[in-house]
Amino acid sequence: MRQRKRKKLGLRIGIVLTAVVFAFASRPASADLEEAFAAYHRGDIPGAVAAFEPLAAAGEPRAQYFLGIIYLNEMVEAADVAQGVRWIYQSAKQDYLPALNEMARIYRSGTGVEPDPKEMVYWYRRAAEQGDVGAQLFIADAYAYGYGVEPDLVEAFMWYEIAIQYWGTLAVPAREAIMGKMTNDEIDTALRRAEQWILTRME
Repeated sequence: MRQRKRKKLGLRIGIVLTAVVFAFASRPASADLEEAFAAYHRGDIPGAVAAFEPLAAAGEPRAQYFLGIIYLNEMVEAADVAQGVRWIYQSAKQDYLPALNEMARIYRSGTGVEPDPKEMVYWYRRAAEQGDVGAQLFIADAYAYGYGVEPDLVEAFMWYEIAIQYWGTLAVPAREAIMGKMTNDEIDTALRRAEQWILTRME
């Protein structure tokens, strides 16, 4: 029964992943944004900053993210790490996936902020909700071992089950490690939650 459920989950999550990839691939870029990216990739960082800044100020999440990365990594003179964090935060508030993961890493490493496991988990969870596999696996670990959140084996198993559709056998040992600590009812609940998570994103 569980094996049949997992096969269904694999099919459904594959459909979701295809839709997400298509959405990002078809997202149009303005000429100004293309100019900013071109400057960034040819190593003209001051030129990229000049091009990204008005776009970021206008609320473009990709411009906010790349401008934040430039400041965060001190790629220009007088770079302001705190300002980099602020730009990435603005991008993450709009659910731009790279920015969500970067905010999680910022709070994990304490770059420009005080390290904060709860904030780190918050941003990883938002990335996981968007289908990012690395974030899903991290969230599963966090709930399994109580890192930044209260331990919750049902929640952990659910995220392992979702992540396993992408990672295959790489995530199986982590899921199996907590399975022996759970009842059959808890495992069934986690499987139902995983299936519901996928179905919700197909609507």
